[in-house]
Amino acid sequence: MKAKLKQLRRLVESSFPEIENFHEKVDASFEKLENAKSFWSEIYVAHLKVVGDGVKVPESVFIKVPRISENVLRCEDESAVNHLNDVLLYYSKKENLFYKHFEYGSIPNFPFPKVYFTEDINGEATGGIVAENLSEKVFAVEHIPGLKHEQILRLMEALAGLHSFLMKRDDKSYVESFVEGAHGRETFSEGMQNMMFEEALTLENVSPEVFGNDRIRNIKWSFDYSIKNKATADAISAFPGIICHADLNVTNVLWKKDSAKDEISAIIDYQMLFIGSIAFDIIRVLTLGLNREIRRKMTQNYLDHYHKTLTELSNGKAPFSMEELLHQYSLIYPFSSNFSLFGIALYIKMYSDGTLGNPEDKEENCKELIDRALGIVEDIEALKNNYK
Repeated sequence: MKAKLKQLRRLVESSFPEIENFHEKVDASFEKLENAKSFWSEIYVAHLKVVGDGVKVPESVFIKVPRISENVLRCEDESAVNHLNDVLLYYSKKENLFYKHFEYGSIPNFPFPKVYFTEDINGEATGGIVAENLSEKVFAVEHIPGLKHEQILRLMEALAGLHSFLMKRDDKSYVESFVEGAHGRETFSEGMQNMMFEEALTLENVSPEVFGNDRIRNIKWSFDYSIKNKATADAISAFPGIICHADLNVTNVLWKKDSAKDEISAIIDYQMLFIGSIAFDIIRVLTLGLNREIRRKMTQNYLDHYHKTLTELSNGKAPFSMEELLHQYSLIYPFSSNFSLFGIALYIKMYSDGTLGNPEDKEENCKELIDRALGIVEDIEALKNNYK
């Protein structure tokens, strides 16, 4: 406990290097936040009270400590947790690099938090991010029922802003930080593909009436490492230098409270960044944020809105056509949606054991998630002939 407190105090002090003898002038108390939706990190708010003269600090700051969360510890055995700690070191380094490469407020339509300090993991009780505390100004959407129409439009605008910004940017040094294999590891490695498949396979037992007769086993090709790599390489060769958030699910988008236009306050959690396809995050948003019926009906409308926004941000001439976007969408769909399928399988477990949601809604929530998973599986099945 003392080591944790020492770590938090050091992170806050390092965020304000201009203040000498920080803890003599600022009293910092720490509140751990319940964070049932996080797979990876512990979350704290530091409440700051000035006790010295001539010192200005925010009333509070948000601290993300890269320490495996209790949610994961409940689900994994000791050997798996040791492996995940190693993975977390890699993920936290990538998130810190994002904030170092991209200036706060620099990407149109794509807001992210103001960060005061980042520290890589370099031993026990090290590592973390100190950022502005947005908790009183924002809210996050629950997986069920998911995102509203206007919120999907804002996210299409955000992704169009990110992609337009990256395509115009002359400095491509960020690619070395986020290309698969950087820092000796891949985000979507062969091991990750196998792990995602094994988790998705649990759907056959959870809902045999929907996924029986080896229905998940029959789409194992969509978790194939070599097929995924070829599709990703084709996508990157068409549009190089595109950063994929990769984990753009509903809990990683913070919305402004009382906004008539459903404005995004911040997109968070950049641990899984990689260089990939313009369509990857679009697919993640649609497959995890919408139910099957609405997604089938509205996908083309949302792609149209994304492309319209991209055109506006590119002085009336989009860097690629709608046909090229649709090609990328179908090219990368199995390898973005398989991650969504993996996530849905995990969320079903958490809704079932009460980690997420109200107990009285458990059955209905799981039924909705199974329906979303069915839509993904149907789409992957329809694409199989493209990958022979």
